[in-house]
Amino acid sequence: MRNLRYFVLLCTSFFWAISISAQNKVASYHTIQKGETLFRLTQIYQVTAEAICALNPGLSAENFQAGKTIAIPAPNGEIEQHKTIEVMESTRPEGVTDNCQEVYKVKRKETIYSISHKFGITEQELLDANPELKKPGAKLKKNSLICIPYKIVKVVKNVEPVNEELFSNSIPEVSYYGMMKIALLLPFSSTNKAKEASSTMYYRGFMLAIDSLKNEGVNMDLTICDTGANEEKVDSLLREPALMNADLLFCPQIEQSERKISEFAKKRQIRLVMTPPNEVNNNPYLFTMNGNNNQLYDAATEYFMRKFGRSNVNVIIMDMDDEDARSSRGDLTYRIKQALTEKNMTYKILNINSANEDIFKTLESSKQNVLVPNSASLVLLRRFMTKWKSIVTNNPKYKITVFGHKEWLSLANELKSSFYTTDTYIYTKFWFNPGNAQSKILARNYEHWFHTELPTLMPSVPTIGFDTAYYMIKSLSTYGTALEEHLNDISIRPYQNFIKFERQGEKGGFANTKIGYVHFNKGLVNVED
Repeated sequence: MRNLRYFVLLCTSFFWAISISAQNKVASYHTIQKGETLFRLTQIYQVTAEAICALNPGLSAENFQAGKTIAIPAPNGEIEQHKTIEVMESTRPEGVTDNCQEVYKVKRKETIYSISHKFGITEQELLDANPELKKPGAKLKKNSLICIPYKIVKVVKNVEPVNEELFSNSIPEVSYYGMMKIALLLPFSSTNKAKEASSTMYYRGFMLAIDSLKNEGVNMDLTICDTGANEEKVDSLLREPALMNADLLFCPQIEQSERKISEFAKKRQIRLVMTPPNEVNNNPYLFTMNGNNNQLYDAATEYFMRKFGRSNVNVIIMDMDDEDARSSRGDLTYRIKQALTEKNMTYKILNINSANEDIFKTLESSKQNVLVPNSASLVLLRRFMTKWKSIVTNNPKYKITVFGHKEWLSLANELKSSFYTTDTYIYTKFWFNPGNAQSKILARNYEHWFHTELPTLMPSVPTIGFDTAYYMIKSLSTYGTALEEHLNDISIRPYQNFIKFERQGEKGGFANTKIGYVHFNKGLVNVED
């Protein structure tokens, strides 16, 4: 670790064994419908069950469920065949309810055996059709009438093999990596000095994660590349064997070449971790730490309604006089207003510059007053918090709660007192608690290796580097080629980021859709996720 502190390795070559057969390429994606079976899919797409299972590591009879999207390979000229089984069936015609083929008059000296033999049925079948002959002392009398049942014959049938059968024969063993090939691309020599500094901090956190993983017995070959300041450098790097043969590729700060890198990873079937979500719908191998804003606002709205969508709450939308709010955080307040309307709940609108007289007309002393600012502007936030902290302090009869935006956490240290006073909730993708015992260990290790304090201004870039690297590499080493099927089983608790990956569309990759809610109240901070 000490030797790697400021060292950038420029793409060393190494051997790599591909985890998914190059002959088994993705041709399309299919969302399983209710009632569909693996056998039906083999008939629709003209492929074998083994080919489908090989392209979807971890797929099993237990998780083959409606709504799941799976990859489908190109037709391979083979399909699954029906299996044949022998069953005993009655010759009774369809639609006939009476099991008597004919009523027979018994002749002199005939027996159960002779009659059954005459009609080609068993003695038991004859007795079952005439239960009175089973009674103790019953005899077959001349001229008595008995039922001759339809014959039971052996029939060979074609039936579909069930999922359990096909999976037991088709699921390949999960492959685990003895030595994972990891590559990290960062613009260390960018023309943008802020990006250079951010890259260095991300790299430091990333290397702390590598050190932790090595101590836990995870074996890796690591390649770190400087992408420089132009796309030509990226083009050159993508021809390097170290990148072409990677198992896992990290590109957290790439922007101008993100499509090129995404296409490269998709073509070579390399799992790619990238921060911007722009390419996630086009690349099934891509993991983005950022979901889109619509998902973020939908989740925040759902939480808001669950927490405050009730009759004893007075919702107040705060107009912050911010032009950007019309196209950014105004989207959240628009959704909240829609959700309230659908629930037949009213809301009020109050301007940040309103006089105290108008403010007190809007507030209700008998209800919880929840303020939802329509802007994430930090400049306006300072004005807003100064005003409302004073109102709450001087008017304790009003119960005030603020529902704020993730950007506000960058001022958490400065405005902590105001957040406590106004009972503030903040929806966010990250939360770092420097007082946590584990966080103190991370901070101590960071200072030991890099001789500077760990930045705690949220989001902390080194901590993002640590969380991303540790989460992805540890998960891949644990679940191997079945990683995608076990995303809901990962129990790693990151230091700062809330992480849960969900596939985006039928042909897309995975976006981190998880958010948390930080609640400042009476000197305490509680976090829900």
